[in-house]
Amino acid sequence: MSWLYGWEEASGAFRTLARRHGEVERIPHGGRSPAGEPLTVDVALLGPSDAERCVIVSSGLHGVEGVAGSAIQRAWLERLPGPSTRVVLIHILNPFGFAWQRRVDADNIDLNRNFLLAGEKYTGSPPGWRDVAPWLVPPRPANRWDPVLPKALFAAARKGRKAVFQAVSGGQYETPRGLFYGGSGPAALQELLRENLPRWTAGAGEVLHLDIHTGLGTSGGLQLLLPRRQGTPEADALVRRFGPDARPALEQVRHYRVQGGLGNWCEELLPDRAYTLCAAEFGTVSALEVVAALHQENRAWFWGRREDPRSVWARTRLAHAFAPVSPAWRQRVLDRGVHLISQATEPR
Repeated sequence: MSWLYGWEEASGAFRTLARRHGEVERIPHGGRSPAGEPLTVDVALLGPSDAERCVIVSSGLHGVEGVAGSAIQRAWLERLPGPSTRVVLIHILNPFGFAWQRRVDADNIDLNRNFLLAGEKYTGSPPGWRDVAPWLVPPRPANRWDPVLPKALFAAARKGRKAVFQAVSGGQYETPRGLFYGGSGPAALQELLRENLPRWTAGAGEVLHLDIHTGLGTSGGLQLLLPRRQGTPEADALVRRFGPDARPALEQVRHYRVQGGLGNWCEELLPDRAYTLCAAEFGTVSALEVVAALHQENRAWFWGRREDPRSVWARTRLAHAFAPVSPAWRQRVLDRGVHLISQATEPR
């Protein structure tokens, strides 16, 4: 299975494979790739449309993280004998981020901080954000010798690792050029999903949604972040289905709490369905290295020139932070990712 960093190549390969098994929709999403191609969200609809149970597998909510998600979806399609349930594959929810090697969308929005619920406001920031922002978002081009890692380590030593990660990553709504910016209002993806999710899952009383991410956890490891607390009937049922991959996620104390995540929004959108979204996180490099890569790419995007060697270096560093080039890492992630989708789609 090839690992494709170009949007045109990845989306074309996905559509070719998906058409062997079902219907493919291309939904315009605005903007163009670096090659000038109009960007779309591509969706494969497989299996019986009237099934009581529907499995959704999405990738690329965080743009560049879709490199791994796309490879996993295509590898599963290559081995697919024919699903007995309804399967919806959403290939690259954030085509702009994927195409331009960014984690965010065209408005610098971290989409997994944008899905606020009714009554929540796009304002404010986590405690400590204003302390970290001056060194995390300096208005200067990328620089290989920037001391962001020592500064992050110093801040963690002073205030505690968990507090710093919450300040950096929890989601902020006041620095539009900053990292983990949740936006000033609903992103375009919200309208796309609001219009199409009810249609894609029509007739299903139960929806299991796997949203594939990379960058959190031990290198090559899978953490299936379940939405229900350990010991609840819903969590126990997920553990029985997915086995050991689910257990560490239930027991893990996460570094930070995210506001505006996709899962709760989907549940609120479709209250008439038993909707469960699990984030499938594949570890890559250390959390500090991920933040450093995001920091440099953000500087290159806003304050650098695209073809400047420092900007090229920053984009490449970010891409490899979320999709390492190690053959062993890639094979492990492909095998575990395909197995995860197979577990989700097999009859109970």
